[in-house]
Order: sequence, then C-alpha cells, then structure tokens
Amino acid sequence: MAFSDRVLDVLATESSQKALKWLILLALVLFVAMFVLFWYAGPSFSERDVVFELKGPSQALSGDEAIYTLTYKNNTKTTLHNLRLRFFYPDDSIVPQGDEFVQDESSEGLTLDDLSPGDKGEREFKIFLIGDKGDIKTAKVEVLFNAGSLRSAFTKSSAVTTTIVGLPIPLTLAAPPSAVSGQEITYIIDYRNESGTTISDLRFEVSYPDGFAPRQFSPKPAEGNSVWLVPVAKEGAASRITITGTLTGNERETKVINLVLKRKIGSGYVDYERASSTTVIGSPLLNVTMTVNGQSNYAALIGDTLDYAVTFRNNSRSNLIGLNLSVKLEGTMYDFATIQPGEGFFNDSNSTITWTAGALPELSALSPNAGGTARFKVRLKSSLPSGSRTTSVKATATISTTNVPQGIDNSEISAQRSIITRISTQPTLSQVLYYNDPSFSSSGPFPLKVGQETVITIHWQLTNPGNSVTGTVVKGTLPSNVTWKNVTSVGAGQPQIVYNSNTSEVTWNLGTLPFGTGVGTPKYEGTFQVGITPSSTQVGTAPVVIKNVGMSGKDEFTGLDVSSTVRDATTNDFIDRSGEGAVQQ
Repeated sequence: MAFSDRVLDVLATESSQKALKWLILLALVLFVAMFVLFWYAGPSFSERDVVFELKGPSQALSGDEAIYTLTYKNNTKTTLHNLRLRFFYPDDSIVPQGDEFVQDESSEGLTLDDLSPGDKGEREFKIFLIGDKGDIKTAKVEVLFNAGSLRSAFTKSSAVTTTIVGLPIPLTLAAPPSAVSGQEITYIIDYRNESGTTISDLRFEVSYPDGFAPRQFSPKPAEGNSVWLVPVAKEGAASRITITGTLTGNERETKVINLVLKRKIGSGYVDYERASSTTVIGSPLLNVTMTVNGQSNYAALIGDTLDYAVTFRNNSRSNLIGLNLSVKLEGTMYDFATIQPGEGFFNDSNSTITWTAGALPELSALSPNAGGTARFKVRLKSSLPSGSRTTSVKATATISTTNVPQGIDNSEISAQRSIITRISTQPTLSQVLYYNDPSFSSSGPFPLKVGQETVITIHWQLTNPGNSVTGTVVKGTLPSNVTWKNVTSVGAGQPQIVYNSNTSEVTWNLGTLPFGTGVGTPKYEGTFQVGITPSSTQVGTAPVVIKNVGMSGKDEFTGLDVSSTVRDATTNDFIDRSGEGAVQQ
C-alpha cells in the first residue's frame, strides 16, 4: 500500500472517532435537558397548591342578605387556564339579577381569566337566605380548569353551611287538629315583626285545603278570599288574621292549609316565610266545643279571670260509655295558682284538667244526642313575664272513649277542639308635677299667693309592656285660672304637645305607642308648663292645676279599646314640694 493511502486511512479513523464523541456528547446534553424538563415542568405541578376557598356566614335570620366570598390563588409554577366556575345557591335563595330578584335559581356559571403562577383573586356572591328556624343552608362552588400543557382537566370544590337562627316575622298558623265534616272551623294567623326594624310591602297568601269554603274574614282580604296586604309592619307590631268557614271531607282525611308570607323586593314579591297546619276529619260521633266568658273569640285583658265552658255531645245513634274529658292549658300568661278546676282534677306537671265519670256522671254513659258541660276558671297574670312577648293563651279540649259500639270500625272515638284567647295589654299613664323642675326654669311664689302667677312644670309619662297601641292620644283640661305657657318638650321623634284655647285642652297625639315602651326601652315622656293664679276664694286650699287627664287608643293585636287615667292634679301634688300647695293671702 502506498504511503498516501495509509495517511488517508488514519485521517478517516480519526474523523470517525471525533464524530462518535460529538454524538455521545449531544445525547448526554439531550438526556440532561429531558431530565430537567421532567422534574421542573411536569412533576412540579400539584393540584393541592391550587387554592379555591368559599367563605360565608355561619348563622343568619331568614330574609337576611348573605355575602359568600370565593378566594382563589395559584401557588404552582404552572399557568392555569380555561377556568370554568359554577356557584350553587342554597335552597330557596333570592338572587339579585340587576334590578330584578329571582327565586329558586339553582346555580350560576362564569369563567375566570388565566391564573399565572402566584396570581390570586376574589369573587362575591350576594343572596337573600330564606328558610325556617333551624334550617341549614349550603352554598357550594365547583371549579374546572386546565394546567399548562397537561391534557387532564382538574376539579376543585368548596362549600359552606349557614344555619337559619330566627325569623324576622314569626308566624303562627293555628288550625283545629280535628273537625267533623261539615263543621264550621276558624283558621288563625298571628304574626309579629321581631326584626328590630320596620318592614314594608308584605303579602300573605293562603292556600286552602280542598273542601274548605271560607265565608267570614277579619280583616277582609285585599284580593279575592286568600290574599292580605300589609303596607307597613312597624317594629314590634303584632296582628291577627282570622278565616272562618266550613270544612268537608271524608273521615280520617287530612286537610292542609298553607301560608306563604311574601315581601316585595324590586318590582315583584318573593317568598319570605312559610307555615302550614293540618286538620284531620274525625269521627262525627262525638263533638266538643269551648267558650271563654261566654264567647268563642273573647279578647282578654291582663289580670282577667277566664271562665271556660267545655260542652260535649254524642252525635251517634249508640250509647257511649266510659268517656274521659281533658283540657290542656298552654301559655306563660296563665296564673295556675288561681285555677279553679270545678269538678275536674288539675295536674300541675302537664297543666291539664281531667274529668271522669266520678266528677261528671254524663261521662259514664252518654245516650244519643245527649251532652254535658264542664266548667273551670283561671286568672291571667297581672303583668307580662320579664322579656316575654306572649299575648295569647291556648286551651285544647279532648273527649274520648275506647268503648266503641259494635259496627263502628274504630279503636277509639274522640273529638278535640282548641280555643286561643288574645290578651290585650294595658298601657300606663302617669303624671308628675314640679315646682322647681331640674330642666326648666320656674317663676312665681311658693307657697302660692292670691293674684300672683306661679309657673308649674307637668310631665306625662307612658309605658306599654305589651301590644302596640294605635291612635294613642293623651288629653287633659286646664281650669279657668290656669294658663298655657307654650313651653313644651318631648322625646326624639315624638309629636309635640299642643293646646287648644277654645276648649282649654292640652293634647298629645302620639299615633302608635310601640310594644315594650318603658320596658327595656325609654318611656314616652312629654313635658309642658302652665301658670296658675289663685283667687282669694282659694285661700287655704290646694287648687286643681289640670283635670280629666287620660290616655286612649286601640290594641293593634286584639282590636280592643284601651285607656288609662290619672286623678286631677292639685298644687299639693308637687313631687319636690309635696303637701305644701295651700294658697296664702
């Protein structure tokens, strides 16, 4: 082989070795790059570092606005994109949508902008929660997203629960638990605004059971025979709706009456609260009724004695034997220490009076169309218990026998009737006179002297432990030798005291006297000054300063007229100079 050929072979070998080295080096670089990409691009994403958290109130009143806040953050090193979010509303929520409000909306969907590493954000969802006391409302959010170039989609969710702890306007829908087909019954709706503020535009909608024919209402419905409108419900205001009619149906059939209280939000009404009550069509074989002080719808005053008459009757064609009669009393206003059970036995543990054949012979054997009456009395307490807003009491009478005549497919024959008695609470008016009032300047001699004027300051004070009183007016008359000084003072937001020179009357027209005035809240107080100039014929006497003072109004809950009076005030009645008011020459 020539020298030149060997040189060529050596050069070819060296070139091949260099190419091999470069290929090995390139493979090593690619391996390292793939390793770095594997560890720092792929496995670096962790779903747990994507934070979506929903927060909201743990407790709320029905009708409250609830704000749920969704906070989110990308704690990974990968950009999140295609984020699709859905917020699930609690059941029965009212959802604002622009100027409108929508109820029974189940969820809302929206998309979010891409989240780069370290990005965070926040979204709020405002709704009104509706439910009964004790209901647990759940709000939930679900988010679907993609991470970087990973093909798989990821899902995150978060939920929060809110407990309904109270109702702004507690409803009581009372229905007789049982009735005979064709019997006249009364449904009673009681409500009170306990929200702490005035509520406007309320609507009561009643759905009657099949077989009920309404015929009498108090007050009358605003629409048809089942809708009542309340434009304004003031704080603490309580009222009642009664519906009387005839209920028909088959024996043992359950009749349900439903009530929906709606509130106007925006341009429409939305459900606010609900209530329902049931009546079972019972056996027509027995009947029981009750009256209080001779009336089926008696409205009582605090401290009243309630005289109950429980009348029962056998409507069947068979003799009924071994009957038992009982009346259960419910309500904190009963003064059980005063109960007079008549021939019955009062059980203190369950507040129930029972009669057996030993007390009422008619209960041993009641022939067809025969009946009887049991009577008892109990007084109401003379004042509301501390912190109580109870303004009614309830008595439920039950008569039954397990001695069922042949041919009657029942294990027991029974009848039941309840009666609710509304209680009208009595406001109190007091009158105080000062010679030297701490807040007003006085003038004139004391003791009083003939022909010289002495200026007197008079305070009227009102307390109202119970139901709101509408049309509240306080009036008094000034004698001929007493003049109006046109100096007055009243509490914040209260109407002024005025004087009519034509009638010599001082008038304080208050309108509505809220419940609880002077009990946990300040008394209503009005102050004014008068001047008295005694004559020589009054020497040695204490002349009258103001007379015929009294308060009048109407109990908003019971509809009863209420009043309170004070005795005529003389110059001996000064709180700071008591008994020193005799006129001197």
